[in-house]
Parts: sequence; structure tokens; C-alpha cells
Amino acid sequence: MEQMYEVNRTLNDSTNITDIPLPIVPKWGFWVKFVITPIIVFVGIAGNVLSFIVMKTKTLRHKSYSHYLCALAVFDTMTLMIRQVESVDEYLVSHLKSQGVFQHFNDGSCKFYNFIVHVITLISSWLVVLMAVERLLAVCFPFKNVYLRKETGAALAIVILFITVCLSQLFRFTMIEHAVYDDTKDIQHCLATPEYREMYTSLDVYFFLWTLVFFLPVTCIVICNSFVLYHIFRVRKDLHKGDNHHSYRNDKARGRRHRSTCMLLIVTTTYIVTLLPLFTLSLIVDVTIKVGSLETARYTYITLIPYIDISVSISLLNYAVNFFIYVLSGKRFRFELQKIFRKKQIIKRSFTARSTREEFCMQ
Repeated sequence: MEQMYEVNRTLNDSTNITDIPLPIVPKWGFWVKFVITPIIVFVGIAGNVLSFIVMKTKTLRHKSYSHYLCALAVFDTMTLMIRQVESVDEYLVSHLKSQGVFQHFNDGSCKFYNFIVHVITLISSWLVVLMAVERLLAVCFPFKNVYLRKETGAALAIVILFITVCLSQLFRFTMIEHAVYDDTKDIQHCLATPEYREMYTSLDVYFFLWTLVFFLPVTCIVICNSFVLYHIFRVRKDLHKGDNHHSYRNDKARGRRHRSTCMLLIVTTTYIVTLLPLFTLSLIVDVTIKVGSLETARYTYITLIPYIDISVSISLLNYAVNFFIYVLSGKRFRFELQKIFRKKQIIKRSFTARSTREEFCMQ
């Protein structure tokens, strides 16, 4: 959302091509995104809340990966709420040409909001990396007492991640202000200051979006998942070749570990698949701005706007589908979820039976 405002302002600041006719901006992508976003947000928040509750049950709370999944549910929920607020703001500013959600912010609130939004996004991304590393250690070194796979190790890793991410985004306090976005309508927004605009755009696009959100996490996830899959296939191949003298208990434990690994592999792969379209389109726009003429850049950007909107909706699925992945691929997760609902039914029935007896006695 913020990148869209910065690109619009950069392209519109050039006055030497204002007389060049531009294509009409297609609206269908925005309306698809505007309708789908609240649905994804509502379903995603409900799923994340259920995921958090299940991961905090007695059976799963002591697992190291449950700490990562609980933290992921929290930060994914915050990301979904932020995206919904930004969707409403985009509708007000870009389509109604009226004052948006951030109209009455000041410089301090803009700096803090911008910082918090990007910290939350980064933590959600790198929690997926921590999960991939945890599965790598669990599958490839199952008998080693690795600190990262303990409860305290997982909690410490999340704290260190939070501190590191906060330090990486401190530049936003210096470069963000509450600036005028549209002079004709007196619309203000949280944008980069004029003296830092070029530097901020580079940091926001190349350092934040490309490096920290996509390239580094995807590289780490692909490497970890590749080693995990290789180890699983190699173990299965060795078992098929051998006489299979392993005990039933070891086979059962390995099966549970592989089911958990499969669930987390799907989560990490979903991260790549859902973010790839948006990253690809942002790369095309940036290359066009850097290499082509400004006229070509404006034409390309306007042409790709509906597809960028659809890609934003696809990327939003990354923060909303984890619950369904857990349900489909996690046998233990399904079992604990069923236990929660069974307990609620039993409690409801007990209260109903008690009230019925009391009513009977009062007659």
C-alpha cells in the first residue's frame, strides 16, 4: 500500500509529460481486492485465533514449533487487521478522493505507525524461516539436544528476532513524516520526507521488500526444505532396502514427526507461492522505472495496477490459510481441535441439564 503511494507520487511529480495521454486505469482489480480483503481478514483472524488456542493445549504447548506457530498466529492477525485498515484508506483516498484514515495523524504517529507495520510484516516472514530451521534440526538431527528445539530456545529465538527486526527498521523514524499527498484535495498521508525520498524508496523497496521480505527468507526456506526432503527420502529409501528391524514405537514416532514436518513444509511453501506474484510485478515496475523512459514507466504501472491489486489479495492469503493447512495436514492438530469443541458441547449440555432440573424443581 505504501509503495503504491510512493510510486504514484514519484511518477506524478514529473511535469514534463503531463500532456501525454495515458490509458484509463482499470478498476476491476481494485474492486476484486476491496471485496475479497474483508472476507480473507475475517476468515483469517478466526482461523488464527483457533490455531493459537489449539497450540496452547496441554498436548502441544510444550512443542518448540507450537511457540513459533502461536507467535505466527498473533502477528498474522495483526497483519490482516492492518491490511484491512489500509484497504479502507485506499478506497477513501484513491476512489472517493477524500481524506483517508491517516489524515489526522501527525509526524510522530506516522513514524510510529510506519515502523510498527513493517516490523510486524518482517516478524511474520522470519517466523516462517525459524519454523523451517526448526524442522531442519528436528528431521536431520533428531537425537541431538538442540537448544532451538526447546521451549526456552524457541522463546529466546522469537525475542532475538523481534529485537533484530526493530533495529533494522529504525530508519523509518527519521525519514517518515505526515506529508501532503494530493494538493488539490488537501489529502495528507504518511510518506517519506522530500530530502530522504530517494533514499527511503531504495531502503523500502530493495532492503525491506526484496531482501528482508522475499530474497533472504525464500533462500533460507528453500535451503532448509531441500535438506529436509532429501533426508526424508533418503531415510525411506534405506528403510525399503533394509530388513526393517525397527521397532513399532520408533516407526510411530517417526510417523508423527514426519506429519508435523509435512504440515510445516506446506506452511513455508505457501509463503513463497503467495508472495511470488506480488514480488514479480513489483520487480517489473521497478525495472521499467529504472531502465525505460518515464512515459513507459507510467504506462506500464497503470496497465499492471489491476494485477498488482489481485497479487496483493493473493499475498494476503499467506496470513489467513495456516489454520486450514494445520487442519488438512496435522492429525494431532485435528484431534486437539475436536477435543476443544467436544468440551464445549459437554459444558453446554451440563448447563442445560442443570437449568432443566432447577426449572422442574421450581414448578
